[in-house]
Amino acid sequence: MKGQSNQGPSELAPEFNQVRRRYWQNPEIEESLLSYDLESTVAHVRMLGETGIVDRQTVSVALTGLEKISQELTEGRSFLTPADVDIHEGLERHLKELVGEAGAVIRIAKSRNDQIATDIRLWLREAVYDVSASLATVRQQLIALSERDLDVLMPRYTHMQPAQPILLSHWWLANEARFRRDFGRLIDFYPRLNVLPLGACVLAGTKEPIDRDLVARYLGFDDVIENSLDAVSDRDFLIEFGSFATLVGLHLSQMSAELLLWATQEFRFIKLQKRFVFRTQTMPYKKNPELLEVLRSRPSSLYGRLMEFICQLKALPSGYSQDLQECLPGLFEVVENLKFLLELAAVLLSGLDIDAKRMREVACADLLNGSNALDYLVARGIDDEKAAKVVESLISYCRTRNKYLSDLALSEWQQFSPAFEADVYEYVTMEESVGAFCSFGGSSKEQVELALQRAREALTKDTKRIPGKPRTCRNFSGHTGTEAVQSA
Repeated sequence: MKGQSNQGPSELAPEFNQVRRRYWQNPEIEESLLSYDLESTVAHVRMLGETGIVDRQTVSVALTGLEKISQELTEGRSFLTPADVDIHEGLERHLKELVGEAGAVIRIAKSRNDQIATDIRLWLREAVYDVSASLATVRQQLIALSERDLDVLMPRYTHMQPAQPILLSHWWLANEARFRRDFGRLIDFYPRLNVLPLGACVLAGTKEPIDRDLVARYLGFDDVIENSLDAVSDRDFLIEFGSFATLVGLHLSQMSAELLLWATQEFRFIKLQKRFVFRTQTMPYKKNPELLEVLRSRPSSLYGRLMEFICQLKALPSGYSQDLQECLPGLFEVVENLKFLLELAAVLLSGLDIDAKRMREVACADLLNGSNALDYLVARGIDDEKAAKVVESLISYCRTRNKYLSDLALSEWQQFSPAFEADVYEYVTMEESVGAFCSFGGSSKEQVELALQRAREALTKDTKRIPGKPRTCRNFSGHTGTEAVQSA
């Protein structure tokens, strides 16, 4: 066997190790990383045998032990003990228990520094698959809602004041467009995540003639991180993923905030199905949409974790520091909360009942088609300012008499301007008002139908862009071959 290894923490007094581990890492996080640490170790050991750095007999013995450990993990048995400083030392200890000194091979030409960096990327790479699939599901639901509500008219607001009517379908697609951008950010981020740090060792590389490209191929990475110092200290991907998660959370919060308004007695645009509302003991007549409130508020944890990542890395010298491992609780929480939020959004979107009649009534009551009356006058040569005053007086007249513009007799129209003729009614129906906005991306039914078709096509293309779920074949034979199995 070639190569030298330094004394590791496992050779220190067990009592000292227990004290260190007590303050080292969250046990749940360590347990979550065990299988990834095993995978990266298997790939590294196989490479040592393929390159001749370690004789094949020793590699075969070590791989046999690693296979047994893999089986133990599959059965739910962890190899960690309170005396292990960390998962790397625990794996080495247990491997030596199984195969003797051949287990020491896993230390050659790597360190805790490059291996933990690799394990984090392996773990997050799998999380990216899950999140991208969940995000695609939410987009699919928004598209389905847009198809369902293509004929539902609703009022829209600027400055929280009535502005113009639109189709509810147009609003659903506006939310889908936000999540489509988020999806694109995640897919663009993935190539920068899927690169291999292993082989950088402590920070300067190794004297051994290792083949890092071979390890990358075994583990399904697209490339290796060239600079060894950068490889162990790079955590840019945490901030990138945190930024992505923050924007998804922001968009979920914005959507849920508006749905919460619509669920109030004042709006009464939507109702959550009974399984999603909660009654209070003191006021049983109330139906509280608490899950929508969770969807609105929980994203704040994502914002806080992003700032934590930035602060942890700010002014940190290059090279490995324990600060870099302190990101793990935050990263795990971000992924856990993001998955939860996307799942909650998918469930709630499927449980919304729309009151289309109420939406239309409010749109009409607020005289949102007044802008069409304004356009009518301007098209007939009336000065913009004068036309605005005419329409303002006209709307005030309707409100005091509890009328809609379409209810007015022609004589009433002409009290305000002789420019109004019988064809004005063609301009002030709600359907005509919405249909007038026929520019590309506008809210007319024709444009919304086209946008809906584009959204379907974009989702189909994006679904094909979801990274295949990484499943590295744990080939314990030591032979080379194509290892990364990509399953869509």
